[in-house]
Amino acid sequence: MTDRRQELHGAITAARSDALEAVSGLGPDQLARTTANEGWSVKDVLAHLSSIEARLRSMCEYGLDGRQWPADDGDVNAYNARCVAERRSWSGPALVAELEQSGGESLGLLERLAPEDLDRTFNHPTRGMVTIETLMWIIPRHLRAHTEEIKAALAG
Repeated sequence: MTDRRQELHGAITAARSDALEAVSGLGPDQLARTTANEGWSVKDVLAHLSSIEARLRSMCEYGLDGRQWPADDGDVNAYNARCVAERRSWSGPALVAELEQSGGESLGLLERLAPEDLDRTFNHPTRGMVTIETLMWIIPRHLRAHTEEIKAALAG
């Protein structure tokens, strides 16, 4: 693995480990706590984290294949709302398992990338032209931001 991929792998692994530590073993009362993310409980944030990487991986695949993202699928807020609503009936352990599985799939994608693939571009629906590497760096930053949100809700 190249240095850039190793750095990215380490960042994703560390961020996911921190997220899993924060959410593993939470009871119903903890999962029900409200977060700073308006209208979302800790469980909703966990549901979001467990589902959003599939969308990012799809974007990477589109970029690697030279395809354009479907024009009718640009609204990430609608995607998030749909995924969170679909998971509201799931248990905490089921969401944690999905977060673990999704993480393995994201790392698997990263490991399959050739070094030059990191520089391939993709026309992101809201960010404009970005590299595959930029898309992959969203994962650890996103995990960290929402993990802090969860930790704050649990501490408060």
